[in-house]
Amino acid sequence: MSKLNRPKRSVAQMLVRGLVLTAVVGIVLGAFRGGAGQSLPSKNNRTVPNPMPTAEGPGSFTDDLGNTLILQQPPLRIVSLSPNLTEILFLVGAEDQLVGRTDFCDYPPAALGRPSIGGIINPSLEKLISLEPDLVLAARGVDAAFIKRLTMRRGGWCKVDEVAIPVLGYDPQTLEDVIALVRRIGRITGHDQQGREAAEALAERKASVAAQHRGADNKLRVLFVLSRDPLFVAGATSFVDDMLGTCGARNAIRDVSTIDKTRPWPQASREAVVAADPQLVIIAQRHGVEQPERSRDILVQLQALPAWREVAAVKAGQVHLINDDLVTIPGPRLIEGLEEISQLIGEAAGQYTIQPEQ
Repeated sequence: MSKLNRPKRSVAQMLVRGLVLTAVVGIVLGAFRGGAGQSLPSKNNRTVPNPMPTAEGPGSFTDDLGNTLILQQPPLRIVSLSPNLTEILFLVGAEDQLVGRTDFCDYPPAALGRPSIGGIINPSLEKLISLEPDLVLAARGVDAAFIKRLTMRRGGWCKVDEVAIPVLGYDPQTLEDVIALVRRIGRITGHDQQGREAAEALAERKASVAAQHRGADNKLRVLFVLSRDPLFVAGATSFVDDMLGTCGARNAIRDVSTIDKTRPWPQASREAVVAADPQLVIIAQRHGVEQPERSRDILVQLQALPAWREVAAVKAGQVHLINDDLVTIPGPRLIEGLEEISQLIGEAAGQYTIQPEQ
């Protein structure tokens, strides 16, 4: 089997890590209702600043299903079930409140110092409860039955201080949603100022990228490849599509009628890729691999394939790799991914005479 046909990581693994599973979010997050409206006293005497009053109300927080949780003071013991939420906790200065994580929560590196409760799909309920959290943060991809067991008031073994463990669930869909989530986590954890400052910094970086491409009448056709075999690409509802639009480009797969426009990461045929005729191909590469492939090596492989060699990007040599964590995890590093994509688009655009969209 050629290197082209041997993916570095299965699609399922990449999607789990990026929290973009195809599970319906209403099913996944629906169990959060069981923990709504509960108040939980702190478990020790450590001092954490009180949340600033917000539109939600002092100490009142609403998750992405509209379920409201009342916290009398910021949670002192948080378990994160999602890589993006773990990253945000560190970004807003709430790392000392994080007492547990999943195996996939490996960034920043300091997160590895926290106990793991297992994977996103099959975490250990017993391990989580042993950490005595006063808040669990969850996102898409977490098993609904697991969350329901956390929030049910039954059997003393799954209670904390005789109160079901509160859970807040978030499912950001765009770059703006991610930036807003940084602010929300800052408020929830009692680090309102740090959250606002971090969110403002991310928003400024996003605005800077958008400004670089503002006013351009052309739209470079870009194909983002999550996996080459089987071939999965960034769809119209993915973060990547939002990032391409911010960079003044067009997701090439949007022009292919055979692609399911409702899926964030649809499977595509090579015929569909040829029909899309992208002018730039960006391929996700797993971070931290011992022997990473090079863009040049992949280009040579594509040039040898009849279905790819006539594609504009392959002809022009515009095939590039990007760290998959920067484009599949809905956290702060999406902005870093946005900046890298912007640079690739800027460099590639100079090779084409692009016709304005009608």
